[in-house]
Amino acid sequence: MQESFSIKSIPTLLEVNHRTVQENECGMWYWEPLTDSFYYSDSYLEFLGYAEGEYPASMAEWMELIHPDDIEMMTRLLDEFIHSAKGGNQYEHLLRMRATNGEYVPVIMNGFIVHRDADNRAVRVSGYHVKCERLRAIDHEQQRMKFALQAAEDGIWDWNGATDEVYYSPRYIAMAGYTEEEFPPTLDSWASRVHPDDYEDTVAMQLSIVSSPAYGDSFECTYRFLHKDGSWRWILGKGVVTSRDEEGKARRITGVHIDIGELQAAKEELIQTLKIDTLTEVRSRYSFEQKLLSLSATDYPVSLIYVDTDGLKIVNDLLGHAFGDEYLRKVSTMLNDYTRENDSIYRIGGDEFVILMPNTGHENACEALSRLKANVKEQNNINGALYVSFGLATASDPTGLSTLTAKADRNMYLNKRKNQEERYEMLRCYCLEVLKSSSDAYQKSS
Repeated sequence: MQESFSIKSIPTLLEVNHRTVQENECGMWYWEPLTDSFYYSDSYLEFLGYAEGEYPASMAEWMELIHPDDIEMMTRLLDEFIHSAKGGNQYEHLLRMRATNGEYVPVIMNGFIVHRDADNRAVRVSGYHVKCERLRAIDHEQQRMKFALQAAEDGIWDWNGATDEVYYSPRYIAMAGYTEEEFPPTLDSWASRVHPDDYEDTVAMQLSIVSSPAYGDSFECTYRFLHKDGSWRWILGKGVVTSRDEEGKARRITGVHIDIGELQAAKEELIQTLKIDTLTEVRSRYSFEQKLLSLSATDYPVSLIYVDTDGLKIVNDLLGHAFGDEYLRKVSTMLNDYTRENDSIYRIGGDEFVILMPNTGHENACEALSRLKANVKEQNNINGALYVSFGLATASDPTGLSTLTAKADRNMYLNKRKNQEERYEMLRCYCLEVLKSSSDAYQKSS
């Protein structure tokens, strides 16, 4: 084996909880058959009673610790799984291992062929041993570990810093739609297919980790990757530095890539749902908060009109919540009809809306608000009572953005107090008139 490999990195990499491994007396191991190099976790050595350096470092020595009655089975397993692919890429067998006290410990041996060469010989094998007496108690965790190891095989990669060669598992290449000839074992095969907008946070970030331990020894990132069919696939990438040279540069990094396209699509669908208020069909509070975060210097000055639907409680109490919902939809329709094309409308609370006006100073915003008030008054005269209060505030630069909503809200409140009792009484009379009209219509139909 050219580079050292720490078995302690495997549980982290494959999302197997290290505490679970220790508590359940599981022994993780890693083997490279062509060089006959073995690596064992501390827990593996502990449950057999061995110290580091006392346990066999080759297959021949390891076979001497197997119960004599199990040697034939182990020889057959090597022939079918390691020296060839007759048995597939996963095996599970009962095995008895000799502990330091001379007793044989029954274990369940699980092995996974991570990679084969052109002759179908296993060149990377990993797995774990579980004491049989603990198997029933930890069945759930055992299955979880097995699933994690199997899932990792789908997109496993291994980068050798000394040769700059990258191993991509066959399933990894197939997942991206390519053949091995189209996807040579180089870093560029992957890096050149990362979406340009994701390059800095994905490729550049990982190269920084390669260059120095100051950037950490592990990473996780989400990015878009070019599939052979020309589409961009969302990938979750995880990796860990397993060894570094004397200068701190990574000599080996191993990791997995997982296709999360379906998960990302569901996330984007949820975000789209969150962006729109389902009742009024204007933008939501979530959209408003995101918009404030995305404002740039070119958007200033920014003005905000705060809109409060007066008397919604009166409408709900006298006419019912269904009528109240219709009342809110009427307000949102009115705001859509009487605001400029470049302005955006958001429902930020039960009866509160805001109109965000980029590139609009205070003077122009006052003119826009005057037109809006005139249109509301005109609509009320035609379609019945619809009472709203308005507040206006302007931010000339980003420093004023933090108080923009609070100022508009305060101005709205001051405006709302003017003739409030009179307007509420008019709205109450309107509601009672609606009730009377509904009652008269019902009596006539009866």
